Amino acid sequence: MLHEKKTHVCAITDSDASESMLPADHPLAPLSRRLKRFVKKQILVSEYNPQTSIFFLTSAIIVEEKKRQIESGSWIVHPFSVFRIYYEMWMTFVFLANLIFIPIDAAYGFLLESNQIIDFVLGSFCLFDIFMNFLTGYCLPSHEVEMNPRKIAKHYVFGVYFICDLLSSLPIDIFTDYKAVDDNVSLLKIVRLGTLLKYMGRSFHFYKIKSFYILLVTAILLIVHYMNCLFFYLPLFVMRFTHTSEGRDDFILRRVGSLVPNTTLGYRWYVVNWYHSTSFLLSVELKYGFSWPPVTYLSIILFYIFGKVFMAGVTVMLLERYRLYKGVETKFYSMMSQVNAFMEIHKFPRKLQAKVHQYYKYKYKKKYFNESRVDRNISEKLRREIRYHQLRTLVKNVTIFEAIPQEFLENLFVHLKKEIYLPQDVIISAGVAGDCMFFIYSGTVAVFSPSGKEICHLTDGDYFGEITLILPNRKTTASIIALEICEVYRLDRKPFRKCLEKQENLYNKIQEVAKRRLNESHQIDRIQILVTPGSPNL
Repeated sequence: MLHEKKTHVCAITDSDASESMLPADHPLAPLSRRLKRFVKKQILVSEYNPQTSIFFLTSAIIVEEKKRQIESGSWIVHPFSVFRIYYEMWMTFVFLANLIFIPIDAAYGFLLESNQIIDFVLGSFCLFDIFMNFLTGYCLPSHEVEMNPRKIAKHYVFGVYFICDLLSSLPIDIFTDYKAVDDNVSLLKIVRLGTLLKYMGRSFHFYKIKSFYILLVTAILLIVHYMNCLFFYLPLFVMRFTHTSEGRDDFILRRVGSLVPNTTLGYRWYVVNWYHSTSFLLSVELKYGFSWPPVTYLSIILFYIFGKVFMAGVTVMLLERYRLYKGVETKFYSMMSQVNAFMEIHKFPRKLQAKVHQYYKYKYKKKYFNESRVDRNISEKLRREIRYHQLRTLVKNVTIFEAIPQEFLENLFVHLKKEIYLPQDVIISAGVAGDCMFFIYSGTVAVFSPSGKEICHLTDGDYFGEITLILPNRKTTASIIALEICEVYRLDRKPFRKCLEKQENLYNKIQEVAKRRLNESHQIDRIQILVTPGSPNL
């Protein structure tokens, strides 16, 4: 008698296997071996890193990525590992400290005491970061992670950051007495502003903090800080080449009042110039006497222009963000309010309401869009190409689609119907008449024999239900239950037969898989009957 298994109790997982998938250590293993295993666990790809779920759609892909990393035996740090998320948090503070300290040291260094120690410590951390960049994988545009050490080194050395990182981290003042060279080279660290904001965004995401406005304020404060230091530094820098040392000292005495390092005096001038740089950014008029060098007035003009453009850009960005927020998100919540009203009127139970909410959140990602309206306004050819692009993951993962022309796949994909199943949903029940097959776009399902024996798991790129389409007069031989939110595409019998009329090779492949799975299901059921207590065959 067939019975349907409504909930999933995994019978495949190995109870001895650890979550990291590394072999377990003996309780009496030496400390060095346990430490080595601990380090290896920290550099593996992990669901604990929030970037993992963004880059990889399902847990099955994460498991495969972890297996690939373990089997390679490499000690390269995965960009989505536990170690990497905490390392990026630490480097956020290091980059922020560098971007604050370096311009201060260049502009006000002669007024500060003991700034060499800070410079040495921050430079040491940045040199270590260069070393770590050679040991950390990177993401490819094809949504894969490159873990080959040679390719990682080539990617970093010939990239944007290597030369700037190296020159701005080396203690150049040890090799030259000309401090201006060290100051100017250290300022190259500003190219890491984008990295700082990226790391800050990831750290805030890890702690589930909305970071847009924090990042915007941080960027504005750093820009004002650099304008502050540049306004004070630029005249002194120009006078290094246009005036004698006596002339420079005379200018400093008239403007600063001292040539002797004095931290209090340096802080006072820094605060005064904050007022100036903020005025530049807001394009507020300031008056200066003609005793300032001409380069000062040129910098003021440029700062005014930059301030106008920058603030206009920030205003446009904030208005656009507000418009988008009030657009697609407001429409989503408006739609959800209608859904809630519908469920309240019909008195849906709380459990069912939660499933409906889960479905809509997955489908729309909290941003409502009318897919049919977008699809209706484009040509048939473009619609087919867009459909192919949306389902390119199937082309990559489904083995039976190998060597199939794109034109044929575009025609096939037009007939696929998208369906979303929530955890524990029964997609197919064993023993019923079937008229369609399914392709898994994302998610994991469990396959059960008619007797309720768990056979296997299927995940991204797999397909099922082909037996009822290939073999006539057959009922479904297995139950399929969703283990997580699954996005599948259904192909009905009529378009299936029509599409495969000219693709005999594809039809034969699916037919072979259907027969093999049918035999496996029967064998598992026979074994189940033989080992069941009280069975007449025992």
